[in-house]
Amino acid sequence: MAERHKCDRDAFIKLLGERFPEVVATFTDVDEGLLHLEVAAFRICVERAMDEGRLWDTERYLRFVDEILPLADEALDNAIGVSFIEDFALGECTAARRSALKERAPQRIRDQIVAIHSQWR
Repeated sequence: MAERHKCDRDAFIKLLGERFPEVVATFTDVDEGLLHLEVAAFRICVERAMDEGRLWDTERYLRFVDEILPLADEALDNAIGVSFIEDFALGECTAARRSALKERAPQRIRDQIVAIHSQWR
């Protein structure tokens, strides 16, 4: 894929805002413009949806991550890998989150999280 077709930070935030304005609304002044903090804020929204039993939202959010990953430029790929996947995998593993991940996450996302920490199996 040509570099110009890659999804960079601006394209990611635009898509995120179009599909999930409620996520972008959670960004603080500190988060805005800092890709890793923006991705982490998105991860927190996913965790909150899991904790609240909003499985349809959880699925939509995780499908979005799965859709963006193959298109991500180097910076976005790194931010998703570290501030979403890795931080999620090393975070709190509750029964609700484990169940939501098993039932609603695309296989690629689930596999990446389990590869980092087996508590998610």
